[in-house]
Amino acid sequence: MSLTVIQKMRLCAAVVGGGAVIALTGAAVYYTQGADVTAAGNSSGASAVTTTPPNVPAIEKAVPSITGPAPLFAGEAPDSNPQAAIP
Repeated sequence: MSLTVIQKMRLCAAVVGGGAVIALTGAAVYYTQGADVTAAGNSSGASAVTTTPPNVPAIEKAVPSITGPAPLFAGEAPDSNPQAAIP
């Protein structure tokens, strides 16, 4: 067998082995979790209750609590001393 055939066989074996590791890890997680992983809500097939959306939005317009330039700490201003004490 030539060297390239051996390298291709090794690559295929590595891909198959990696897939097997991923599959076994998934199976182990599935069996470890057990019945803890279930769908939330009613699973009996009952129809969902529909609601009507409100006519007025809860917040009409967002208003910032701070206006103007943000305060800068020591070392953040362009012409400040970065080693100055923080007030």
